[in-house]
This record gives sequence, structure tokens and C-alpha cells, in this order.
Amino acid sequence: MIQQIASSDGNNESLRKAASDAIAVQDAVNLIAVAGSFHRHLTAMRETGMSGDELNNHPVTICFASKISSLCRMTVDREANAIEAIEKLAVGEVVQYEVIPI
Repeated sequence: MIQQIASSDGNNESLRKAASDAIAVQDAVNLIAVAGSFHRHLTAMRETGMSGDELNNHPVTICFASKISSLCRMTVDREANAIEAIEKLAVGEVVQYEVIPI
């Protein structure tokens, strides 16, 4: 596999703000706020011309995704259980799920 390298310019105001907020959310506990900020920055980053793998693998994207994963207490088992649950929800079944406090 050929390794691809991309670069990102911190002189771009959108990217600088996205990086700053990615740092700030590392202490956050409000998933809605983190997801909203992530969405705003993904949109702004896309407007700089980023897309696809470059956007998916950007350090800002990885840091926001990591925080969301952390807030959800993500593990492989929790992910598998969630997939099973959404398949049931999608066909109108009631599901139960574990809540792990922050």
C-alpha cells in the first residue's frame, strides 16, 4: 500500500479555528456541543477544498472523533451491541442499552 501524505496550513483561519476547538473539546462532556462544533468545522474544512480521505484523516477530524468515541465509552462490544440495537429499533422493536456515567 502506498502511503499518502497531506498537508494542512495553520495560516488558514478556518483550519486554525478548527484545531483550536478540537483542543478545547477534549475536556468537554456535552456530546451535543461537541457534535455541533465538529459538524461546523467539517463543513468549513470542506469549504477549503478538502474532501474524502483527506478530510476523514485530518488531525482535527481524528481528535473530534476520538472525543465522541470517549464520551460514548466506545469499545468493540459496545459498538456491536449498538449495531444490533439499531437494527431492532429500525423495525420498531424496543431495546435496552447500558448507560455508563461520565
